[in-house]
Amino acid sequence: MYCQREIQLDPLSSEEAWFLFRKHSVIHENKEYYSSDLLDVAEEVAFECEGLPRTIKDVGYSLRSKPIEEWKITLDSLKHSMAKWQIFLSFRGEDTRYSFTRFLYQALSQGGFKTFMDDGGLHTGDQISPSLLNAIEASRLSIIVLSENYANSSWCLEELVKILECKKSKNQIVWPIFYKVDPSDIRHLRKCYGKDMTQHENKFGINSERVQKWKSALTEVSNLSGKAYTTGYESEFIQKIVEDANHIKSRLQIRSI
Repeated sequence: MYCQREIQLDPLSSEEAWFLFRKHSVIHENKEYYSSDLLDVAEEVAFECEGLPRTIKDVGYSLRSKPIEEWKITLDSLKHSMAKWQIFLSFRGEDTRYSFTRFLYQALSQGGFKTFMDDGGLHTGDQISPSLLNAIEASRLSIIVLSENYANSSWCLEELVKILECKKSKNQIVWPIFYKVDPSDIRHLRKCYGKDMTQHENKFGINSERVQKWKSALTEVSNLSGKAYTTGYESEFIQKIVEDANHIKSRLQIRSI
């Protein structure tokens, strides 16, 4: 009797992944034998396995008793291999979920990219879930669809902060899409962006650290080189995004499934 139902398991947490990796690389048995440099590389290798148990076991076993040079080669290979999600889409659901972002997601998927689009279910309360944060961290490219009401959502703003953190810490590529909005209105918090941030200030406090991070993130993303859409055929605009993503994929030698 065959089971045809596919069950998708969430990746292991960082702590679980490190524990499993140490077990299969035998670091846990001879920890005092390893240099601090190798242990640092080992932690990075475990992280780059993206929480996938089979990958963790195979990589850990293959590096047993290997010199640090081999570990570094493996680390470099993992960093340049395809991420669990090649592309992460950040967007305001009420604005573009069933229009622009949905069509962009479909075009990227058809183009061979593994693309993450949250269809609602990863948000819990006033915070975004660990699963969503993991999806951002595992991406090579984040596309932020900055639409009229993007800043109205605290979830979107938290995503934005996390994406920009990964840009700095993981060299993640970030593309802002200014969808029917002017970058200068985002930068100077005018129109809807100004109104929405005022509402956040009223809710969390004008001097709230959280609100200040959101403001800084909006300023930063508005200054990034991005793509602007105002009028015209959305299909042509989307196709150009897919073409540019393919150029990036080729440059980084990211394998497509």
